[in-house]
Amino acid sequence: MGKTALITGVTGQDGAYLAKLLLEKGYEVHGTYHRPAFDRLDYLGVKADIELQHLELLEESSCRRAVNTAQPDEIYHLAARSFVGDSFKAPATWLDVNARGTLYLLQASEGTRFYFAATSEMFGRSPPPQDESTPLCPCSPYGIAKVAAYSACRNYREEGWPVSCGILFNHESPLRGQEFVTSKIIRALVRRETVNLGNLNSKRDWGHAEDYVRAMWLMMQHPPDDFVIATGKSYTVLEFLTRAEEIIGHSLDIRIDSSLVRPTEVDYLCGDAKKAFDKLGWHPKHDLDSLIEDMINAASVSDVPALNPSTAVGR
Repeated sequence: MGKTALITGVTGQDGAYLAKLLLEKGYEVHGTYHRPAFDRLDYLGVKADIELQHLELLEESSCRRAVNTAQPDEIYHLAARSFVGDSFKAPATWLDVNARGTLYLLQASEGTRFYFAATSEMFGRSPPPQDESTPLCPCSPYGIAKVAAYSACRNYREEGWPVSCGILFNHESPLRGQEFVTSKIIRALVRRETVNLGNLNSKRDWGHAEDYVRAMWLMMQHPPDDFVIATGKSYTVLEFLTRAEEIIGHSLDIRIDSSLVRPTEVDYLCGDAKKAFDKLGWHPKHDLDSLIEDMINAASVSDVPALNPSTAVGR
């Protein structure tokens, strides 16, 4: 008999890829959603194989119902308000969903193996390369909320709960929501449209979501711990854009929009995933070029869900 997993935020980019991976490994997969937007699951052909249920993270009874219904061996908590730019507009909402919601789900887990999706945004202005020992210095309400939830997860682990935290650096895919800069760039290139961008000099360590969900699963087969997941290579937004232009073979018309610049910016993220390499045996299969090629090839198909506005609370 295979294991049973509960994935919160299963309709998001990471949730959809993780569900596909776990199904391939013989898991019974239960997934929660906030809004019924199942296009990513349909695109991957896995929706019919997932037991779906609605979840309100800010209702403790809803969290307990989700866990009691699934009776999981492993819980992957991916549901979150995840678009950093919007967190400046409603910081209390981001803190509520990402921190208090995590606490409710932790309590409901009652000692079940638990994975928490942390983020490189927690490092903020701490200089690279960032690893598990790098000081946390968030620069956004999103980062602050994730630090609060991450601290709670570590506290529960210190009390003996089997909680693992994946500190994932930026990861993209054809399923990335169109509000994210990489998806905006690829979509505009394919459609030969003008795109509005903000800070072109921010440096990010970009990986592929398929690689990163594999790391999540590996963490859950390992004693509870924290792991940075990253490629170790960082590029500016302009470098990402330029490489995408070279791969597709034509230039992109861009306009700089000052409204897209964050009030406080994380300038340079580059992760050191040596611990994951050594202890989990994890290594990324994709480099930047193969990620961009995957996104371009998929964006040429009209039914790819990443070309539609992201409606789910998920990653």
